[in-house]
Amino acid sequence: MNAKSYWCLIGACIAFTMLFPRAYAEDTSRFVVLDGDTVELDGQVIDLAGIDAPEFGQECRRGDVVVDCGMIARTQLLDLTAAAEVVCDLEGVAQRAGWPMVTVCRAGGYDLSEGMLHTGWALASLGAKIPERYRSVADSAQQARRGLWGFTFVEPWEWRRGRRLQAASDH
Repeated sequence: MNAKSYWCLIGACIAFTMLFPRAYAEDTSRFVVLDGDTVELDGQVIDLAGIDAPEFGQECRRGDVVVDCGMIARTQLLDLTAAAEVVCDLEGVAQRAGWPMVTVCRAGGYDLSEGMLHTGWALASLGAKIPERYRSVADSAQQARRGLWGFTFVEPWEWRRGRRLQAASDH
């Protein structure tokens, strides 16, 4: 392919995406991972029951390395749901106006809250009535130092209240 043909092809691709942006960019799936503990299923925003994951931009540190643990948590949830049918138990779930539903979702039959706890990229929620197995899985992840437990971090609920990670030199 010569240079002129190459640039014509590039121009045609750009024109196509500008003329038909939805045909190119539309997500036809009914399931979207929003962050490490929130998903959207058929347009309904859902918080995964019993867990709390870091927010986007929430920093964690290992030594001198600082990472966005919120982004890593979202990536972990994407991994748990990849190529699997996701089903959320919406029956009997009460919803408060302006708030996401809170329920159990499963990918290929696997409880996503339990999976996020197992990987260590979510913590057991505070004050929530959650299954004892969740606490057991979370404790196991902490002991094995998986996910967040391998870092210095601020709990997600404290981060939302404004508490931030101290600089490495502050220790």
